[in-house]
Amino acid sequence: SQTERLGELVTNLLDLSRVEGGAIPLQISRFDVDAFLREAVEHVSVSATDTPVTVKVTPPDLKAVADPARLRQVVVNLVDNALRHSPAGGRVAVLAARDASGLRIEVTDQGPGIAPAERERVFERFTRGATSDGGTGLGLAIARWAVELHGGVIEVMDTESGCRIRVSIPESAMGERPR
Repeated sequence: SQTERLGELVTNLLDLSRVEGGAIPLQISRFDVDAFLREAVEHVSVSATDTPVTVKVTPPDLKAVADPARLRQVVVNLVDNALRHSPAGGRVAVLAARDASGLRIEVTDQGPGIAPAERERVFERFTRGATSDGGTGLGLAIARWAVELHGGVIEVMDTESGCRIRVSIPESAMGERPR
């Protein structure tokens, strides 16, 4: 698992370099959101804790038009963070729906949350929150860049407890039919 983690870190660093150089074009395709999210969650859950991760997509047959590889990086990073920060007996939820502006994905956990003063900074590279457990500080920066490549927004939402991060991919970015 450590070898896989190191491989992912190297991939993240290379992707970061490509993003900053403008060398990552989007590879847009149409895909089933439920199957996509379950595969991404399974990738993270295999090497993670025994914290359960639920996936709920509304409507269940929701389709998206986006770059699945870039969006997968976002979901994997968010779920990985949620699992690492979840307490024993906690749960992680991944929710997806279409809203007025486009596709919305939310990842929630029952961990310590992110203080309001840190919420914008956690998306900067090499920045780790006060509750960091030794991550590289790249995951959320890469997630932000992948979302922004789609013209979207990633943000930490207010919540009573834990952490909730919302990704919004606008319909205008998704509405193009793949060639």
